[in-house]
Amino acid sequence: MEKQKRSIGADIIRCFALFLVVSVHFFFHNGYYNQVMVGERMLVMTIMREFFMICVPLFITLSGYLLCKKELSIRYYSRIWGILITYVLASLLCMTYSAVFLEGKFTFKSVILSILDFSGAPYAWYVEMYLGLFLLIPFLNILYNNLPSQKWKLALVCTFIVLTSLPSMLNVYNFDSASWWSAPALSSKPTSQLIPAWWVSFYPITYYFIGCYLRDYGLKIKRHVNLLLIVGCTLLSGFYSFWRSYKYGYVSGPWTQEYSLFNAILTPLVFAFFININYDKVPEKAGRFFQKISSLCLGGYLVSWIYDAWFYPLLLQKVPEMIYRMEYYFIIVPAVYILSLLTSFLLSLVQQLLQTAYAKTVCLIKKPR
Repeated sequence: MEKQKRSIGADIIRCFALFLVVSVHFFFHNGYYNQVMVGERMLVMTIMREFFMICVPLFITLSGYLLCKKELSIRYYSRIWGILITYVLASLLCMTYSAVFLEGKFTFKSVILSILDFSGAPYAWYVEMYLGLFLLIPFLNILYNNLPSQKWKLALVCTFIVLTSLPSMLNVYNFDSASWWSAPALSSKPTSQLIPAWWVSFYPITYYFIGCYLRDYGLKIKRHVNLLLIVGCTLLSGFYSFWRSYKYGYVSGPWTQEYSLFNAILTPLVFAFFININYDKVPEKAGRFFQKISSLCLGGYLVSWIYDAWFYPLLLQKVPEMIYRMEYYFIIVPAVYILSLLTSFLLSLVQQLLQTAYAKTVCLIKKPR
């Protein structure tokens, strides 16, 4: 059986998703969420922020795209060790940085507990979520792959979008007050629930099934139409969030989360945009480059906290007014991205040394005397 050619588009998507993660953190650390939502600069930053929020959905969709044919086996579950080792090494590095530069205090017990409760690396919530998804993937694949037709699979995807994403747009209005619509951010009145919202936390499964569907059937759409839809959805999402927060600090609601309907629409559009590019003429060296960078993204994601903790206090000190920090996005985000990947590369070398040492130890133990 001929080995399937590695998808350059998939590697590029993972690299791009990491860049979006670093971009989202730019807004988390630069005081954006405490700024009053007025003016052109805040509007532009809100549009940027809403687009960047597809970062985690892209990662999960990519998992569905790449793993939708995996079956229940020891070989499949053995892949979890690579994820865990990367996480532990990144956590130890983050805690070391905190102890040396941020006056963090750790004991042997607290280090172990921090690793176990996923607080050792401050961005490790994703690992905690993904480990559960990883364990479920063979069973999700049984459900998806045994559906009899494309229509059934599309119905499954749409069902999960209705359960996890639609509430973010239907359960966020107040129909009892006409004044609410002119200034929703200033109103303390609760919104009306129109449909059940209990399932919204299951959104990783939604994006996983979207990835499975895109693997099987793709998104047949012309590139210029796809690009127009991406731009249109991004602008609509940004203007909507700006309206919900207008003349107030940033209002975080279901429409701003990973599971929002905007993200459920925008994610497959962006995913398809990269996957549908013809990479046949891409040099083999470029393909290997993106493959290597892609393999470093998990570690880069986890250690990016170190550079966030380093750069952003300097930014806040250098630029007191938040709205004038926007220009530094084009300096800080690329710097954090590159440094995080370089650090992840060093961690990967340590991981290789540990694996080599383990293999040699096992051989010595098993060697007959």
